[in-house]
Amino acid sequence: MDMQVVELDLSPRRLDELIRWHGTDETNLPPAHTLQNLARDTVAALQELRHCRERIDDLRAALGEVFWMEDPRQLHARVLSALGAPPTPLGLSVSPSADPHRAD
Repeated sequence: MDMQVVELDLSPRRLDELIRWHGTDETNLPPAHTLQNLARDTVAALQELRHCRERIDDLRAALGEVFWMEDPRQLHARVLSALGAPPTPLGLSVSPSADPHRAD
């Protein structure tokens, strides 16, 4: 059975509803209207879980490499490649030349 799955951003509340619907405790079920899109949201949550597990595996591998590095520049480069660029506050763009910690 092929299902077209769209990427969803499942809120903590929706994840809680999914857990309660799929759990065994039938005394604490969410309202019936939350059954709408249950299969779609469950598939999306499982895909997110798979993605998170892969990301954790990648980060653990990077930590293993970083542990043995002696050169701080190599270490910083590997950490940045594993974690990605740091988030900027309020979505502001920061140019690398404006970084006060950067040694040119």
